[in-house]
Amino acid sequence: MGRWNLQRNPGRQGGESKLGGRRARAAALLAAITLSAGFGCLAAAGAAQASVASPAAGSAWKVQTTPNPATAVISFLKSVSCTSASACTAVGGYSAKGGAGGLLAERWNGKAWSIQVPPTPTGTAGDNLYGVSCASASACTAVGSEFNTKAAADFPLAESWNGKSWSVETTPSPKGGTDPTLYAVSCTSARACTGVGDYMNKAGLPKSLIERWNGKAWAIQGAAKAAKRNWLIGGVSCPTLTSCTAVGYQNTGTGDATPLIEGWNGKNWTAQTAALPKGAPGGALDAVSCTSATACTASGVNFSGTAPTLAERWNGKVWTVQPTPNPSNFKTSLATVDLDGVSCASAKSCTAVGSYQPGGIDGYFAEVWNGTAWKLQTTPAPAGSMGGNLLGVSCTTQGCTAVGAYNSSAGQLTLALAN
Repeated sequence: MGRWNLQRNPGRQGGESKLGGRRARAAALLAAITLSAGFGCLAAAGAAQASVASPAAGSAWKVQTTPNPATAVISFLKSVSCTSASACTAVGGYSAKGGAGGLLAERWNGKAWSIQVPPTPTGTAGDNLYGVSCASASACTAVGSEFNTKAAADFPLAESWNGKSWSVETTPSPKGGTDPTLYAVSCTSARACTGVGDYMNKAGLPKSLIERWNGKAWAIQGAAKAAKRNWLIGGVSCPTLTSCTAVGYQNTGTGDATPLIEGWNGKNWTAQTAALPKGAPGGALDAVSCTSATACTASGVNFSGTAPTLAERWNGKVWTVQPTPNPSNFKTSLATVDLDGVSCASAKSCTAVGSYQPGGIDGYFAEVWNGTAWKLQTTPAPAGSMGGNLLGVSCTTQGCTAVGAYNSSAGQLTLALAN
């Protein structure tokens, strides 16, 4: 079996990708999820595999044991949301032998992770959950995409957790658009959520998609005017009912992408000017976390090549770049060095997690901000790991939980770290 290789997101660096449509965009997003270390991706399916913890001597981060679907050969957790140290929900997806698979949700109760079974919409296959937000321990919303087999097209997917079970919510699609997908969500209560993503317009150009949940129905909101091609696939954070920030990237069709940031004031979405390090030709934002309308941190990548990780801070008026450290071996990476997730427990405490590919083998790292500077942290690997990625993180005042996936001889398994 061949190797999976990390691909750049379309339109991010080196001009507009020729790949188009849902499958190309999904493949680009999942490139960091479907890892590159060589293993038999059609490993024999059998009893449920567990991602087994190994001791992390001298590290504040520790690996947590996470379950995997019994038939899965590829599993991943893309996003996590914690309301306390004993209540976290993570979402993602999996593939089984022969290509079948489905949605994946896991719940942490303070002692162990357990698999939940989100319902698969009727007539769909190959669905994935990309983002989750929990307003309380018994109220979570997850978003992603469902592939309708009859229409041979994608549609946005949203599901809610009421403390006992998951249920599918009806989501609208942009008029005249194709392949809409929601990649991130933020909820201030069970009756107020904002999801962001993208779709293809009639001209075949990607456009940002924003949808709002009012407790009864999802409705499309108008995004701010951006470049010819724009993707809000990075993230969204709503610290209050009337304040949200969404991030991603945009591209004119030539050259490198530039970061895209939009803010919502309770009535309208407006573009905000993103920052880039001096000399950087472009960049993209992968995540954002706000503790108030005047305190947000966004993370991602810049294309300078000399210091590729990117973090920037919003003070209510302007975005400014924060210097971020990079892994010592980042120059050997065969893929971009991204800060894929960020979470702020307070205005002066943030944690970001990232992924890269040193020497062609997937790796991950974490950084912490103390209100003054960013500092790298030591991150342990599970026993038997052949490389992995951290894709999302959620922090409370009690600590942080990060999720992703890693390669092993048994296949690609789910990954969770906590400190």
